[in-house]
Amino acid sequence: MAKYRILSLDGGGVRGVYTAVLLKRLEARAPGFLASIDLFAGTSTGGIIALALAFGLTPDDLIELYHDNAEAIFADSIADDMRDLGKLLGADYDQGPLRKLLEERFGDKVLGDLVKRVLISAFDLDPGEDQPERVWQPRFFHNYPPAPGKPDDRTARIVDVALATSAAPTFFPSYRGYVDGGVAANNPSMCALAQALDKHTGKQKLEDIRLLSLSTGVDPRVVTGDTLDWGYVQWAPVLVHMMIEGPMQTAHYQCKRLLGETGYRRVAPLLPRAIGLDGAKHVADLIEYANDVDLDAPAPLGVAEWVKAELAPE
Repeated sequence: MAKYRILSLDGGGVRGVYTAVLLKRLEARAPGFLASIDLFAGTSTGGIIALALAFGLTPDDLIELYHDNAEAIFADSIADDMRDLGKLLGADYDQGPLRKLLEERFGDKVLGDLVKRVLISAFDLDPGEDQPERVWQPRFFHNYPPAPGKPDDRTARIVDVALATSAAPTFFPSYRGYVDGGVAANNPSMCALAQALDKHTGKQKLEDIRLLSLSTGVDPRVVTGDTLDWGYVQWAPVLVHMMIEGPMQTAHYQCKRLLGETGYRRVAPLLPRAIGLDGAKHVADLIEYANDVDLDAPAPLGVAEWVKAELAPE
């Protein structure tokens, strides 16, 4: 039986450094597992990490990138806030610093230049007048040979895909008609599984798949009370989080039921406190939190031992 190994990475902005630290620790416990991955899937910051790993960057490279560039990427100004009335009339941040960093790393390389398979989610605001069904919809960029009648993403620039998947509404402007894939699939694990099973592209068998899903940490959010007679004002602050986090947990439920204990693991620890995707000043905290995660839980086979058994080279 030939295993087909998938690494799925959630979105979460600057909290991607948390994911990078987890990857570094897992690679130390299971040397070579990253080189053995067949498909890197990601959304938003997870999409950028997936592209970087498929390109050949290491977790240490990624930790350095977040540490050195987070504050520049999420730099705001009083003038911008006055012009946009905070986030009411415009995005908080300019994509320029992120674009510069990505172009320095990837240049004009395209998805077809990657030696590993990738699946990167974005959301297409308008597929165009020439489409028979003109409606906004999720868009999944990949470098598999295309199915009949489907676009060939192998010619798409890595930089463009990275900017599309990470264009979080209200934080960054849309990019070429795309916004952050997190509005549809902030946890892309089920999408990655579907791509691997697709009869035209992945062509894998369910029993051969091994899937590791990593979060950027989970905010400790709850709503107390058995019956809540709330309206827009009360629900608005929590509804966006619920609509993103609910599908993430649903994807976990689906993958766990389909793949079982042998085929699937997800690492999604609670954070000690909520940190926004633009919390650039908390990079050091996120690194500390990720280093504190128990990789030997749950017993009897912790995630580190599972990675060593199922994802590392045989």
